[in-house]
Order: sequence, then structure tokens, then C-alpha cells
Amino acid sequence: MLDPQPVYKELAAKGPVVRARNAVGTEIYLITRWAEGLAALNDPRIAKGSQYMQLALAKTGKSGPSSGFPISGAKAGNLLNTDAPEHTRLRSLVNLAFSPRRLEGLRAMIEKMVDDLIDAMRGRDTVDLIADFAYPIGITVICTMLGVPEDRRDDFRQWAAWAMTPGHNDQERGIALLQDYIAELIEGKRAAVPADASPDEQPDLLSAMIAARNAKDALSDDELRSMAYLLLIAGHETTVGLIGNTLLHLLRNPEQMELLRADPALVKQAVEETLRYDGSVHRTTFRVTIDDVTIGDTTIPSGSFVQVLIAALNRDPARFEDPDRFDITRTVKQHLAFGHGPHFCLGSHLARMEAQTAVGRVVKAFPQITLACDPEDIPWVSTVIRGAQSMPANLNAATSVLESQ
Repeated sequence: MLDPQPVYKELAAKGPVVRARNAVGTEIYLITRWAEGLAALNDPRIAKGSQYMQLALAKTGKSGPSSGFPISGAKAGNLLNTDAPEHTRLRSLVNLAFSPRRLEGLRAMIEKMVDDLIDAMRGRDTVDLIADFAYPIGITVICTMLGVPEDRRDDFRQWAAWAMTPGHNDQERGIALLQDYIAELIEGKRAAVPADASPDEQPDLLSAMIAARNAKDALSDDELRSMAYLLLIAGHETTVGLIGNTLLHLLRNPEQMELLRADPALVKQAVEETLRYDGSVHRTTFRVTIDDVTIGDTTIPSGSFVQVLIAALNRDPARFEDPDRFDITRTVKQHLAFGHGPHFCLGSHLARMEAQTAVGRVVKAFPQITLACDPEDIPWVSTVIRGAQSMPANLNAATSVLESQ
């Protein structure tokens, strides 16, 4: 198993703020400990606006993929790359997708989809818990929410993987293909949304945002495309990773799996413990200081890139007792897997709903499920998301690979 935690611990041992360089040599200040990370996520002087990013990048002489974190028209003007008041306005519009009414409407669909996937696995000895289970859940939910037709979902996943992989030869191509497809999707839906339609009455989020633009001119065309781009990319791989990581750590810790089988209500704590222990997002997206900012004993100069190492903070021994132990009976204090402050993940409730439903039902359906390979042999995706690329499992095995060694 590819474990980045030793690197995080080495960085944290150097101090709460560590000056480093990314893979292409761009200087970044890494926040490695809980208290300092929480302060950074709450500090308005550490901003996310794309205009600040562009200025900071100009100082490095790099741009696009050569910088290690591309900034493009597809990413400008969305929740990730704006600050208040623009961020507040955009977030209020996207809240339409995550209202309790809309989420409850998705619950029945998610439950049926999970049950159908489980039924399709019955009778098989070996399955891939990513390709056969976690991925169909993540991609189907976000594409249903946005109204992406089934025949384009495989293309979308390929383009998104390219776009999310720093340094990939097809990264720029993936971004361009996604932009073109999103523009095509929006135009097709725009024709079906009446000029006086109510956003809350639309069948999918993209149509709701189009209706909001029609009614109040609340979104520019660029913002509409950018928001769709962000939601499509961020809304599926993170959930796939969370489902896969939860199942992996349960399978690697048979005593924890038995606790869950004995008390199915523990699935909520199992998901929360995975979010703390090994969530699908290990680092925040990049921020830029718009003034000199002192964190701990370090003053970060204005115009510097900052990144908070969420996975390091979530295992800070000053915050969590025995942080390297995976324990689903742990009463998890506040963790930072969904971020903190103004940019707290808008889809946190949906991600929890998907993961709890998927994990709880598959564990119940296959009481003898075990890994079909050594955990160290599981391949991990090369994107910015922390998740397994595949996870072979025996559904009816009496003993696991771990127990047979």
C-alpha cells in the first residue's frame, strides 16, 4: 500500500510551516499541524481568488501545467477559485443542489443503485470493488445530479482523469475536451429550460443554474461553465476514493470489520474514521497570501503559495489520541477531510450518504468478503485524489490474504 504518511510526519517534525517546492520547482509553504492549519483555513489574508493566483504565478515565470497546478478559464470563477463576496454569491446558488429536499430525493436512487450493483456481484467469486462498485456509484450520482447522459460518462471520466493528473501529457487536452463538452451540455439544456422557469423545480443542477441565470442574471456564462466543470470533476472521484478507502481499511483490519458486522450502526463512525485516517483529499487546493502572514514562528511573504496538508493535520497527535490507529469506535472530533471555513465542502452530506449506504450494504451482503491481493500491491490513482485504482476482493473466501501469510 502506497502510504504517504511517513512523508507527512517527516514534514511535521520540521515544524508547523515548512517551505518546500513542488514537482516542477514552484515554492510552496506547507502547513503540517492542526492548530496552524485551522488558523490558515480561517485567515482571509490567505486567499483563493484566481486573480491572486495569476499574479503569484507571474512572479515564478511559470503558467499552466508547467506550474504544477494549472489555472485556466475552466477553473476561474467557481467555488474553488473565488473569495467573498463572489464566493458567497456562487455558493448560495449551488446550494440548490444540496438542499435537504433534493438530497432526500437522491437517497432512494442511491439505495437502489447500491442494491443493484450488489445483486450483479452475487454469484461471482472475485470482483473489483472499485470498477464494479465504488466507481459506478460516484459517477452515476454526480452525472444524475448534473444531467450527463449515460453514453458520455466513460468519455467524461477519461477526460477528468487527464485534467486532474499533474504533469500528464494529455492534461491540457483533458481540460479542453471537458470545456467543450460542458459547453455542449449547457447549450442542450438551455434550449429545454423556459425563460421563466423556477430553479428549484428543475430536474438537475445544471438546469437549475441555467434557470437562475435566466431569472436573475445571477451567473455569467463563464461562471456557469466553470461551476459545471468543478462539480463534474470534484463530485465523483472524491466519493469513489472515500468508498474504496473505507472498504480497504476495514478489510485490512478484520477486527474492525467484525465490529461493524456486529453493530451496523457503526457505519457512520467507520466513514468518519476513514475521513480522518485516510480520506480521499489529502491536501487543500492552493491558496495565496495577499499580505505578509505569520503562522507559528514563520512569516509567509505576500504573494506566496500556501497548501494545508489535511492528512497530516488529521493525524496530529496533539489533536487525536493514537492517531495512526484505525478505530471505528473512536468518537471522531472535528476532522478536516472536508476542509474548514468559507470553503468547507458543499457536498459533504452527499458524500457521507453515498459512502455510508455503499459500505454498510456491501459488508452486510458479503459477510466473508476479503482482499484478493496483498494490500501493498493495490495500485493507486495518479491524480490529486487519494484512492485505489483497483481493489480485487474475494466475496466468499474463508480466509484473507493477510491471514494466510
